[in-house]
Amino acid sequence: MITNKVLKYIEEHKLCSDYLFDDWSEFLELLYEQGGCVESILWFEHVLITEQEKSLGGGGYIDKNNAEYMYAETYICNNDLKNKTLDEVNEYIRSVVSAYPNHKLIPSFDIV
Repeated sequence: MITNKVLKYIEEHKLCSDYLFDDWSEFLELLYEQGGCVESILWFEHVLITEQEKSLGGGGYIDKNNAEYMYAETYICNNDLKNKTLDEVNEYIRSVVSAYPNHKLIPSFDIV
């Protein structure tokens, strides 16, 4: 369930048209507190545009706060999160981030 409070947070904090946030943990706390949940996560990498060839992703969105960077869409995803608790989703996110220590990965959420 997406409440008005969650919608307001999204409008004020999302980094692009996908649900990417600087503080994904804060977003998840609010989402679950409001009765929502994450259905799936698609990962993006924050990377210098000139170094995109070294990225795990390709294509994506220009960083509106720093045009030298972009959010490159990767093939890393998990479509089986709907029945997971907030703690389980947080653990999954931390495990992906730690699996790619040389890349700045950011989760994009599909929520319900």
